[in-house]
Amino acid sequence: MDPAIPETPKKLSIAYKISQNTVCMEVKKQRVTLYLKLDRKSLKPLRKNARYVTEIGHYGTGDYELNLESENDVTEARTLIEFAYRFVGG
Repeated sequence: MDPAIPETPKKLSIAYKISQNTVCMEVKKQRVTLYLKLDRKSLKPLRKNARYVTEIGHYGTGDYELNLESENDVTEARTLIEFAYRFVGG
C-alpha cells in the first residue's frame, strides 16, 4: 500500500505504523489475525470473521480483530486495512 510504512516485528506480532500503529498481525497455525485501529461507529454490521476486542486483552493494537483463514478473507481485509490507514492519518 505504501512502501514508507515500516514493518516492526514484536515478540508475538508484527506492527505497521504511520504516526500510530495501523494494523498488527499475528500469524497462527490455522489463520492470520489482524488487529486494526478502526472507528467502531463506522463499521456496521460486523463481519462474520471479526469482533471488537476493546474489553478483551490482546497483544495487538486496535479494537477490531479480523481473522483470515482463506485467500478470500485477504481481499476483504485489504479494504479494511486501507480504511484503517486513512483513519489513522495516512
